[in-house]
Amino acid sequence: MAIVTTSTLPAPVQVTFDYKLLAIPTPNFIHTLPSTQKAMPRNGGKKMRMSRFSRLQPALVPLGNSGVTPAGQGLNAVNIDAEIQFYGTYVEINDQVTLTNQCPVLNETAKLLGISLRETEDALTRDMLAATASVINCTAGTNGDNPTEMTRSDIAETTRTLLSNNAWSISNNIEAQNKFGTAPVRNAFFALTHTNLSKTLEDVSGFIHNSQYPGQKDILPSEWGSIGNMRFLLSSVGSLTKNASNAGADVYNTFCVGMDAYTIIKQDGYSAKFIYRPPIFSGPLAQNVTLGYTFAQACRVTNDAWVLNLRSTLA
Repeated sequence: MAIVTTSTLPAPVQVTFDYKLLAIPTPNFIHTLPSTQKAMPRNGGKKMRMSRFSRLQPALVPLGNSGVTPAGQGLNAVNIDAEIQFYGTYVEINDQVTLTNQCPVLNETAKLLGISLRETEDALTRDMLAATASVINCTAGTNGDNPTEMTRSDIAETTRTLLSNNAWSISNNIEAQNKFGTAPVRNAFFALTHTNLSKTLEDVSGFIHNSQYPGQKDILPSEWGSIGNMRFLLSSVGSLTKNASNAGADVYNTFCVGMDAYTIIKQDGYSAKFIYRPPIFSGPLAQNVTLGYTFAQACRVTNDAWVLNLRSTLA
C-alpha cells in the first residue's frame, strides 16, 4: 500500500518516545521530622516499654537544728508502651512488558515504591498524632465558624501552653544580620500543617516568610515561614478532618510540637527493604517479576503535654 498521507504511517513513525520521564508529584513528608528515633532490639518481642520518672518536689522547708529526719519522697514512674507493626506492598509485572516496552518500567516502579514507602511512614505518624494529640480550637478568628481561622492570638496561646508545660523548642534562634528585608527568627517549636493553610498563614500578623530569614542554611524544604515561636512546615498530605466544623467546613489539624514529644520505633534487623523477585520464582512458566517493600514501625506520643493539635478552618 502506498503511503500518501500521514494517517497511514505506522505508530512508531508517528510517535517519538522521550526517554526522560516526567517528574512524579511527591508531597513533603513532614510528620516524621520532629520525632525521636528509637530501635526495637532483635529478638526482643513486639512491644517497647518506655519509662519516665516523675519530678521530685523541691525541698523548701529548712532542716533546722533538731536533728529530726524529715519525711522522704517516693519515686513514681510512668510507662508508655508501643507495639511494632509490619507493612508492605508490591507490584507484579509480566516479563514481556520489560522485554517489549521502551519505558524503563522496573526503574520507575522502584522509584514509585520508594515514594510509597516514605508516604506510608509519614501517614502512619500523621494519623497517630491526629488520634492522640491534645486539641486546642482556634477561637480568635472572624469567619464565624467553630473553630475559626488561625490568628496570631491562637498561635500565641498554643506557644504559651507548650512553654507552661516545659516543652523544649526544636530550633535555635536565627540571629539578625545586616541584610535588607530580613528579620530575626526566634527559637521555635515546629508546626506541621496542610498546604491549604499557606495563604492563611501569610495573612497572620507577624508572619515571616522563609525568604526573609537572615540565614538560609537551616531552612527545611517544607518550611513556609514562622510566626512568633512557631516555624511552619507544610505538606499536601497534611492532616485535615472533612466537614468537621460547626458550619460543615474542613478542619485543618496543625500539630505544634516540642522536642521529644513523640517517637518512631524501627525494628532492628527489619529496616525498610526493597525486594525484587525475578520471573523464575513466579511459577512454572516464569512469566512475572515482582517488586515490593516491607518495613516495621511503631509511632507513639511520649509526652502529651509537648504536642498540641491546633484546629482551624480557612478564612
